[in-house]
Amino acid sequence: MRILRDSSTEEYARWYLRRNQLKHQSEIVDGGSDAVEVMWQRHAGKMRHWFRMSPLWQIVSLDSRTDLENLVFLESDWTKQEGLVVPNGKDYYDKLVAGSFRIDGENRVAICSAEAGEIRSNPSANYYLLDGVGRCLPYLILLERHELEWAPIEAFCAVRKGNAHDR
Repeated sequence: MRILRDSSTEEYARWYLRRNQLKHQSEIVDGGSDAVEVMWQRHAGKMRHWFRMSPLWQIVSLDSRTDLENLVFLESDWTKQEGLVVPNGKDYYDKLVAGSFRIDGENRVAICSAEAGEIRSNPSANYYLLDGVGRCLPYLILLERHELEWAPIEAFCAVRKGNAHDR
């Protein structure tokens, strides 16, 4: 993983709100001057309690497949029901196959320091995939099938202060 630049909770919140509104094809609402508070109110699942304690935020590049494979992914009934774990014509899968989609810029993902319980599911992981399961799982499937070649993935990265893997 390579650091590209510094970032902030506010930049993450504005990015997420903007992306969410575009994804659902509705009026863009980025929270005005308080995007972080909007995130806590409307998208608390994309926030960690320790985000209130000024974590280190950066934009990073996942430069190897191992960087991606060593993330903790959400595995739940929801991800299976939404077809995020298998290619079934979902938008991201089709766009990745067509070569018309990259996981960077506005389409980047978000990762953060993994919690102890999350690390148990992937002991080599230090980071949890906070946002981007729907983009990354089809990407991994296509890599595994040798239908795509690796390209770096850009991510917001929040590091909890006091973690052993702090940079």
